[in-house]
Amino acid sequence: MKRLTLVIAVVAALWGAPGAFAAGWCGTGITGQDLPDLVTGAQFHGIVALPADAPDTFAADANRLADDAASMTAWWQGQDPTHIPRFDTANFQGAVCLDLSFVRLPDPGAAYTGTAAFTRVAGQLRTGGFARSGKNYVVYYDGPSVEENLCGTGADQPGSAFAVMWLKGCDVGYDAVLAHEMLHTLGALPAGAPHACPGDAGHPCDAPFVDILSPQTDGRPIVQQVLDVGRDDYYAHSGSWLDIQDSVFLHRLDLPQVPLSVGLSGRGEVESELPGVDCETACVTQWDQGSRVFLFAEAAAGQRFVEWTGACTGVDCNVTLAQAASVTAVFGPLRIPVRISVTGKGSVKCTPSCGKSFAAGDVLTLRAVPAKGWRFTGWSGGCKGARPVCKPATDFALSVRATFRKR
Repeated sequence: MKRLTLVIAVVAALWGAPGAFAAGWCGTGITGQDLPDLVTGAQFHGIVALPADAPDTFAADANRLADDAASMTAWWQGQDPTHIPRFDTANFQGAVCLDLSFVRLPDPGAAYTGTAAFTRVAGQLRTGGFARSGKNYVVYYDGPSVEENLCGTGADQPGSAFAVMWLKGCDVGYDAVLAHEMLHTLGALPAGAPHACPGDAGHPCDAPFVDILSPQTDGRPIVQQVLDVGRDDYYAHSGSWLDIQDSVFLHRLDLPQVPLSVGLSGRGEVESELPGVDCETACVTQWDQGSRVFLFAEAAAGQRFVEWTGACTGVDCNVTLAQAASVTAVFGPLRIPVRISVTGKGSVKCTPSCGKSFAAGDVLTLRAVPAKGWRFTGWSGGCKGARPVCKPATDFALSVRATFRKR
């Protein structure tokens, strides 16, 4: 768990931050839900969280979060023209805005104090449904100060990670705090970084106050801070340890977007492990080139998933988007009609026994048995060839004919 604290210094004149006069949040309405995603790939979702007894400050906090995200993103792109953090967006009556959720936490402000405040807030948000794979969460907590001069806390946790800004913790530009804590959710400072602070392996100490990941801030604006001074600890470095620039939560500005077309045959739904695909009908989504996308198919009631076709085959779909790709999820019925007929004299035995219908996908063995004085000559329809035993596909309606001829 990494924390950013404020060091009081005579730099008040520098506290203005870019984005202070930005347009704020363009969304409408207040929702506690994560709305359908417009962005594909691992991303940051914004949350305004208030303790149970705090006044409703959602509108002001949403504007602040949106402005800070815009300011921080512009700063990040200035530091690295090829990457920026990927933020969750949603459609609000035709306008594309940050997807921000409003959460009223179950406890009063007095319950969120000290070093346990982060664990309590993150745990309650997880329990409330904010724990989706492929999403980290940026939380603007507007309650009583949890600890004097504590600006933010972030942690790289299994599954969804949280970066919490304590809005009453210190009076600084929160776009810089936002960048600092988001870096922590991505794994900074990684093991192996050469300039880790003595006794504090989560922060670099080679450029105090200048490096955005310094353990303390003197309040200087984000434009006067640097994303990994010297590029030798956690970002775009040449070492063998974790490099945050490679994080899947960063959008690649230096690569084209590649379309992934998803088709559905039958009734069902297709979702991706990373946010971006959630389709009940044919859809097309855009991904950073090289993205690795895992797709899951879920059949509608009365249907079963049969297979993938196209860029994926079989029952699993894992596609790397080096170029445009197209996949189709095939769904079929739970039971199929079976029609077995013969030409000539003989019979067809079913194992297990089959009547007019059969459980789709189950193994069915058919054996052609000629009558005395007759011989089996071949199958047609769902079985082919002249061998007397056939195991036809049972995903869809099955019609088989066995032909017998006199000896």
